[in-house]
Amino acid sequence: MRKVRVILHRLRSLLRRSQAEAELNRELDLHIEQLTKEHVAAGMAGPEARLAAQREFGSLEMTKELCRDMRRVNFVGDLVKDLAYSFRLFTRSPGFTLTAVLSLALGIGANTAIFSLVDAVLLRMLPVHEAQQLVEVSRDGGGTLSYPMYEMIRDRNQVFSGVLLTSAGRFGAGVRFGSADLGDFHLSPVSAEYFTVLGVFPVVGRMLTQEDLGAANTTVISYELWQRAFAANPSVLGKALLVGNRMYTVIGVAPAGFTGLAPGQPVDLWVPVTFIDRQSLQNPGAMMFRVVARRKPDVTEEQARANMQLLARQWSAEWKFDGPMQVEVTPASDGLNQLRRRFSRPLLVLMAVVALLLLIAAANVANLLLARASARQREMGVRLSLGASRSRLIRQLLTESLVLGGAGGALGLLVAPRAAAFLVRFLSSAVGTIQFSLGLDARVLAFTLVASIAVVLLFGLAPAIAATRLDLSPTFRGGAFLSGSRQRRTGPGRLLMIAQVAISCVLLAGAVLFGRSLETLTNLDAGFRPENVLLLHVNTAPGGTSGIERVRLYQRVLERLARVPGVRSAAFSSESLFSGNTWTEAVSAPGVEPRASEDREAVLLSISSGFFRTMGTPLVRGRDFDLRDNETTPRVAIVNEAMARYYFGGTDAIGRTFHVEHRRFPQPLTVVGVVADAKYNSLRETAPRIVYLPCLQNPLGEANIAVRTAANPEKMADLLWKEARGESPLLRLGGVTTQARLVDGTVAQDRMLAQLSGFIGLTAAVLVCLGLYGLTAYEVSRRTGEIGLRIALGAQRRAVMRLILGRSMILVGSGVALGIVAAVGLARLVQSLLFGVRSSDPATLLLTAGMLLAVGLAASYWPARRAAMLDPIASLRHE
Repeated sequence: MRKVRVILHRLRSLLRRSQAEAELNRELDLHIEQLTKEHVAAGMAGPEARLAAQREFGSLEMTKELCRDMRRVNFVGDLVKDLAYSFRLFTRSPGFTLTAVLSLALGIGANTAIFSLVDAVLLRMLPVHEAQQLVEVSRDGGGTLSYPMYEMIRDRNQVFSGVLLTSAGRFGAGVRFGSADLGDFHLSPVSAEYFTVLGVFPVVGRMLTQEDLGAANTTVISYELWQRAFAANPSVLGKALLVGNRMYTVIGVAPAGFTGLAPGQPVDLWVPVTFIDRQSLQNPGAMMFRVVARRKPDVTEEQARANMQLLARQWSAEWKFDGPMQVEVTPASDGLNQLRRRFSRPLLVLMAVVALLLLIAAANVANLLLARASARQREMGVRLSLGASRSRLIRQLLTESLVLGGAGGALGLLVAPRAAAFLVRFLSSAVGTIQFSLGLDARVLAFTLVASIAVVLLFGLAPAIAATRLDLSPTFRGGAFLSGSRQRRTGPGRLLMIAQVAISCVLLAGAVLFGRSLETLTNLDAGFRPENVLLLHVNTAPGGTSGIERVRLYQRVLERLARVPGVRSAAFSSESLFSGNTWTEAVSAPGVEPRASEDREAVLLSISSGFFRTMGTPLVRGRDFDLRDNETTPRVAIVNEAMARYYFGGTDAIGRTFHVEHRRFPQPLTVVGVVADAKYNSLRETAPRIVYLPCLQNPLGEANIAVRTAANPEKMADLLWKEARGESPLLRLGGVTTQARLVDGTVAQDRMLAQLSGFIGLTAAVLVCLGLYGLTAYEVSRRTGEIGLRIALGAQRRAVMRLILGRSMILVGSGVALGIVAAVGLARLVQSLLFGVRSSDPATLLLTAGMLLAVGLAASYWPARRAAMLDPIASLRHE
């Protein structure tokens, strides 16, 4: 009960503060009155007795503070007072406040933006049942599997409680409901066990089952599509949707928040896997699917991996693959995350970069607070002399820092979503349109709170300690401090300045390295000219045409496009360069015996005549395809130089034969031409061996029409598609892009690193400039008397400038030296992200050092010039 009474008393003193203060005053008055009576009884007069009682009792205010502290709730009132005082103080210095808050907002906002993207791409788990039990089964390096492989895994494994299959990517299609055009959506063909394995249950209706695979005309739609197109009406069940050219009946609605297995790439409709043609589903070599399984509760990943390796040996023997196939079992709790594989390292590098930027911002604010603390020495001295403890003053100064950190964090939260959306646009340029929910959820808010508190402790603690570590005797003398005292007081600021320059040096060096790497990539000869090339991905309606007839239709489309003004040439191919789609087969040639460990794969590309002219790839020897290369003539091919070198060595490849080890190529192919090497999927990769096949001998289903134009190709897209559609109503447009955009997409990671690190590096340099300017100006103001005395004694103004500039440049030089050493060490960690430039590149280091030295010289010039222009009489009077 005593503890309860104590707690109630403390709460009453907090909630009824005025009443508690009145009771405290009455109690203390009673004590003094009692002492007064004792002195009167001893023979003192009334007034003398009162004074003696007060002297004996001690400081009344200090006693009150001790009593308040004993309540253990006094800190709440002190915090409120400190906050109010901090706000008043900062409103009187708007320049200081704005500089500090903006510096912190920039650092905290950048960190929050990067973290929100890292959280979405790398940290979030799928919104499914026990996502930590999900694993992906793939070929070595994350390669896709075929449908027969999935069936074998599903039926013969001993380690999974369920196995699902989904397409490797999304399919785009227009969706119509009756006469209403609902727009373009994404669909994914999946196995019947898809939703069951994930533990996802419908909001309305049911999920796919094995019976749906036979009919292949049912679909489950996403919650977002249900809301947007059908206003969340349950009567959507049984409705027929025209998806592309096929009719599907809606049988269920997925739960809110579930958008598929690929974060950032939502799926709107799930259809049975029999959406894919039967031939591809039956082909063990058609590697076009992703397989995800749920581990049994008592099975480890190592056990699952061992079981899958056993199955891989079985299907390699059963289907007679070249050599044993390596299978990986990797965690899939975050989904089939293409972005994670591609951008995890760049995002972590950017996270480290913005963390360094936050350190610079914190150091900058700490320097500002150190200068402000020097100006408040008399205030601190008065407080200490009146009995305030150092801990109480440090608490007040940390509260002021908390106000700055809180304001900076709040402003950073406003900036972060826009910055994160800007980063998403970078990723979209590489992997297509992606969608993330980058709102301020609990995790992001918690990160921002932790970052703000950490920054407050970083920039607030040292100035608070320095401000309260005072010698009170010189504080009240009114004269200048000793030179040694000045040096001690400016020492922490100088050390912080060196640290700022060093960190800025690391950031600038990284920015220059990434910038030079991007420049090397963009100036690289890809083996073709991507500029002014429009790409139209087209196909035909089901049942319209097939085989040779479809190819001849595409050829007629080319003839129409070639007559359009502004079109220089046109051609089509089975795949577009840099599209990410690759058809590879093993190739053999008479007299060539590759070693067992060597890769015999070559890229196969079916093309029309004029493809090399349209793409700007030089024909080195031989001829291009023409009308003689049709379905009735012997099979021919054009190879690139890499293919010719590997299989035919130094001999002329023209007229030589080779064999593609696939049932579609029962006869050997004769080489009729050799073209220059061209990059295929990435500028970073070496040109692969490529076999170009005539389209009439190797009919294709979908075509990628490349049109080289004289002007901006995107402005001609509508005109060219209208012209192509005029040839046949059976044509369907699958997508429009440009070859330059596809190439740019492969360097999106490099461009993101170069541009963002460049922006952050320049921002760091600006912060260093502001910090050095403030520190130099503060030192000049502190040494006004000394400088005036030097000038009065005959010192040249140039010498004064050299003195001030020299001291500043010593700081910059020390920071640059430390930064260069750190940059060389840290740059090795990002060497794999660079292309064509070494991490210890001397030119980069020299350029970085030169930039920072120039920034330092510019920042300290104006304070040094003001110092040299001082009037010695006025400065000595002031001192």
